[in-house]
Amino acid sequence: MWPNLDKAICKTAENIAKPIIAEQIPKYKIDSVEFEKLTLGTLPPTFQGMKVYVTEEKELIMEPFIKWAGNPNITIAAKAFGLKATVQLVDLQVFASPRITLKPLVPSFPCFAKIYVSLMEKPHVDFGLKLVGADLMSIPGLYRFVQEIVKDQVANMYLWPKTLEVQIMDPTK
Repeated sequence: MWPNLDKAICKTAENIAKPIIAEQIPKYKIDSVEFEKLTLGTLPPTFQGMKVYVTEEKELIMEPFIKWAGNPNITIAAKAFGLKATVQLVDLQVFASPRITLKPLVPSFPCFAKIYVSLMEKPHVDFGLKLVGADLMSIPGLYRFVQEIVKDQVANMYLWPKTLEVQIMDPTK
């Protein structure tokens, strides 16, 4: 199932990221920012356990513990002032405890209208970055600084009670 999930997740991520990037790049005098390659790789995440909560609402709440040491190939190219720079994400590791809520539950497939995702604690995120092939994380002090910024930004966006909401189907139909 992972190869299909990889394609679906990457397509969704790209569709979410493109308008955000398009809105931001004029502020920085950048001509374009594009994904050159976007795949999460061949190694799927593993689930190390799961809590499921029963509620009186029309919902299903799950809290899996996810570990992922992936081999993604995510390369982004930025063009500005006639120059092109590529940044590649390598050696990604993520350990996270998301809360996944499926609601409302409905009587037609896939049996829920929306997915809500939030993090129950700050995730562990570790990765490398290459700029035009050079390992950026080997610069003294940069590794820890970038890692903490990423953890803090992800936590600011998705740490409970903040959520990412994905509509699957119209709940009225």
